[in-house]
Amino acid sequence: MGALEKAIDSAMQNNLNEFPIDVFPESIQHLILNAKDTVQFDPGYLSAGILSTIATSIGKRSSLNNGSYTVLPILWVVIVGRRGTAKTHPLKFAKQPLEEIDNENYAMYERELSEYENSNSGDTVSKPIFKKFLLDDFTLEKLIEILQFNKHGVLIFQDELMKWVNNFNRYKSGGEQQSYLSLWNGDTINTDRKTIRSYRVNDPCVNIIGGMQTEKLKSFAANRIDDGFLDRFLFVIPEKSKPRLFKAETLNLHLVKDYKRLIGNILDFEGQEIKSTKKCEDIYKKWQHKRAYEVFKDDVEAAVFAKIDTYVWRLALVIEMAFQASNADFNSELSPETMEKAIKLAEYFYLQALKVHDRLATKDPIDQLNVNQRELYDKLPKTFKRKE
Repeated sequence: MGALEKAIDSAMQNNLNEFPIDVFPESIQHLILNAKDTVQFDPGYLSAGILSTIATSIGKRSSLNNGSYTVLPILWVVIVGRRGTAKTHPLKFAKQPLEEIDNENYAMYERELSEYENSNSGDTVSKPIFKKFLLDDFTLEKLIEILQFNKHGVLIFQDELMKWVNNFNRYKSGGEQQSYLSLWNGDTINTDRKTIRSYRVNDPCVNIIGGMQTEKLKSFAANRIDDGFLDRFLFVIPEKSKPRLFKAETLNLHLVKDYKRLIGNILDFEGQEIKSTKKCEDIYKKWQHKRAYEVFKDDVEAAVFAKIDTYVWRLALVIEMAFQASNADFNSELSPETMEKAIKLAEYFYLQALKVHDRLATKDPIDQLNVNQRELYDKLPKTFKRKE
């Protein structure tokens, strides 16, 4: 058994093959379980959507200083499953609080735009700007422009994430993937083009979430491993997917209201810099030192762990703010319990990343067919009897 298989087995023995929903406040845990029982949302998919929505709501309002550097809640998340596994519904539900705010902002923008176009104020009044959280169809230049006016950040939401990556360099050649690598790091990003105004955004906060069909993983990974692009994503791959059965039931409205209240509390909060404590740093160092030695001799594991290690502090920020917002009681200290939850969640994402690399390393005989052979294969019926 190879090192990769051993690592996966070890993580699975520690019961980290399913999303650990206990990293969330109790109200969110109840919502996830209720959604599973009523509208058949996969707990992992919904958890991913909620995690991403909380991170986007925090944006640049709050940060975390771990004693060495400061992090923002930048999470890039992919939920993976077969076609027809209802990946989109949980994500759409999770982002509803942000969608509702975008709808309100757009209605306000239309009113202000109408007033602006009907006014005679000339250049004395600035043209209204539509400020929004959610992005779907856009160019990199437009993203940078939007970030200029959406100071706290945005969420790139894609039903199918391949649509986003396939549009890289749609209007220009080269460099777009590298620009996104900079965005993941939170590096300053500029746009300098003759045809548009120049923009410069410091400390950009761009979250990403989307779905992906299992069979698209290899296409997604193509030309995106060596530069670390693939390993910047947090994957959610349910261990045991089940058929979605109609129950004629709805979500508990009280739990939905609690969720929206939590997001609202984060958005209404002026923000803060959370600081880690000596105890949190000791918890992290004990874990990080042990895991760094364990993965050091394996190139794949070391590469995966390097990004997961970076994510620990980002996850800690998101979890800490979620708990503080659930009680509407904010303070600037990271709790040791949050540090442990962040590590637990990081270990889960580490396992998911190894699953992805394991799948990429597995050669599907269908992939070895030439064009003519593949065309013939695709024309074969899905099922047939042996005598045929």
